Amino acid sequence: MNLEIVLKSFPELKVQQIGVNSRLNYIQSDSRKIQHEDIFILYKEFEDRASLYIQDALQKGAKHFILPDSLKEKISLSNTSLLLHPDPRKIHGKLASFLLGNPSQDLTIFAVTGTNGKTSTTHILYNFLEKLGKPVGIIGTIYAKYKNVVHEIGYTTPDPSLLNSLLFEMKNSGIEYVVMEASSHGLKLNRMEGIELNAGIFTNLTEDHLDFHKNMEDYLLSKFHLFELLQASSKKFKCGIVNLYSEFGIRMKDLIQNLSPNYNVLYYGEKFKGKIKNLSLQKTEFEMSWGDKIYTFETNLLGEFNFENVSLAILLIREFFPNLTPNDIQTIISNLQPIPGRFELIYSPKKDKLAIVDYAHTPDALENILKSVNQISHSKIITIFGCGGDRDKTKRPLMGEIAARLSDFVILTSDNPRTENPETILDEIEKGFPKSFQNYFRIENRKKAIQKGLEILPELGILVIAGKGHENYQIIGKQKFPFSDQEEVKKLWSKEF
Repeated sequence: MNLEIVLKSFPELKVQQIGVNSRLNYIQSDSRKIQHEDIFILYKEFEDRASLYIQDALQKGAKHFILPDSLKEKISLSNTSLLLHPDPRKIHGKLASFLLGNPSQDLTIFAVTGTNGKTSTTHILYNFLEKLGKPVGIIGTIYAKYKNVVHEIGYTTPDPSLLNSLLFEMKNSGIEYVVMEASSHGLKLNRMEGIELNAGIFTNLTEDHLDFHKNMEDYLLSKFHLFELLQASSKKFKCGIVNLYSEFGIRMKDLIQNLSPNYNVLYYGEKFKGKIKNLSLQKTEFEMSWGDKIYTFETNLLGEFNFENVSLAILLIREFFPNLTPNDIQTIISNLQPIPGRFELIYSPKKDKLAIVDYAHTPDALENILKSVNQISHSKIITIFGCGGDRDKTKRPLMGEIAARLSDFVILTSDNPRTENPETILDEIEKGFPKSFQNYFRIENRKKAIQKGLEILPELGILVIAGKGHENYQIIGKQKFPFSDQEEVKKLWSKEF
């Protein structure tokens, strides 16, 4: 493609100078990823390192540069094209999409946002679509995946260049549907600009990421941006779904209604309702009502949180596949694929004890997990968890209080301490314990903590290992070390204590 075509399509780009070479390949904001004839786009927050990144991009073959307006008089480059924009972040995604022929336009894209439930809900939708025989891909926390291809992407919502590349790759491989996680970081940082959406789901909003967001209002508005993107989408059939059972569900509803949405919005908890009838270690039985009709369903995914995730997925699937009968839905949800690191069950060799590995790393997620576990017949609940270092500190005592209230015994341990002192993190969690609470150990080494938890777990006991879920590493300092909660449990249970 030639630069002239881009400039005609994006008049908001101001031309500072035009280089000799007008051919261009793709666009990158990371100078390390630049290839010959790429555009290098520099975000405003990196202005203080502009010279360093620009030189790196030049050496790798960049011929075109998009810089913040504020650098207009500060950067001089010869034989290159230099373009200016007030906020390059806001145009990056649209440009990446344009350069690849707008791949999202040819795909049906469902996006899920929320503090908890994004990964589970996207996997449930992915499973639904697979069982309906639809060519489907998924993008999220664990991986980007379609057919037999799996990419480790590093972020829940990838940067605009990678995101559009993945969509382009999926489209060219015959994929028709994509389900993706929309994180608050990704939404606030404009990673999804230019993506043509068909549907958006809001699962919930609870305290998390306050190291990144100024406050809960900023966090909420970042999530709400998904529905603004849905509003901007040119797709003919669009749908929004909001979980009103969530604490911020009503607030999200108000924001969407003030938007005067040009799409249908289903509010789960209003016209569409649901409730659990029975929860066991084998299945979750629940009711869903549409108007005056009530249907009973069973799913192999366990827990109250999964009941909500499955319900939201059902609402969306019914919108896009209205000919599906309740029996069709029941057949699909009775045998959904387990979601890695989400309420993952590992039984002892004699099947008389149970370990549950879950990604729960927020107060609400931990409370939901432990409430669900308490509904299952058991002799004792032991909870092992920690909190990540260099992350939101306000949630630490909250999670301590929840663990103490809903467990018979607690073991505090490390969970990616990063550059913080692990013992300091445990101190801050411990502040949430009631003064009278003595049923706990502090074992900073996660491997030893899991071993101790299994050693003291009685018959019919349940060991909840929270925080890391699918992760197969520990971040200590600035290094990643191989570590898997699941593998530790399986290895220890294969031995005699």
